Amino acid sequence: MTKVYSHLSAEERVRIDELRNREGLGVRQIALRIGRDKSTVSRELRRGLWFASNENDSYRPYRPKRLKTGAWTARPFYSALTAQRKAETRARRSRKPLRMAYDPLLSWVMDALRKGWTPELIEGRLKIEWPDDPRMRISHECLYQWIYAKPQKALDLRQYLPRGKRHRTRSKGRRAK
Repeated sequence: MTKVYSHLSAEERVRIDELRNREGLGVRQIALRIGRDKSTVSRELRRGLWFASNENDSYRPYRPKRLKTGAWTARPFYSALTAQRKAETRARRSRKPLRMAYDPLLSWVMDALRKGWTPELIEGRLKIEWPDDPRMRISHECLYQWIYAKPQKALDLRQYLPRGKRHRTRSKGRRAK
């Protein structure tokens, strides 16, 4: 098996679906057949599980009083279609673009930085000046990331920060005594 990681494709998910639901193979056998690590297959099966009760809200299987062990719904199975849909949704949500594309916010932040305001002060002031406009909100962390991002290096915005460091240093947290 190769050590290079890549996302599972739709074809691989369909193959996992066939091997799991039709042939009834376990995680290790599926991993060997598709050439992936068993942890990848296990994670994929966990994420793509589908219960019959998920489809219909009125589905309530009979659960006898005397049986206290095991699952009481129908056996969960892996659905490649559901797993692919979930993966696409996760991929869409994974990277949110920076909110500095809104021109009034951008110009206000630039003016505030030139006045010598810190990103924390800018964040607090935006909440006071525009309490009802969600487009005029940005966190101080997002501002720091935007200032130190590569496209803004030409503008050299870090010179307007109180401590205009060339590189941003992360805080290391508290040290135990």
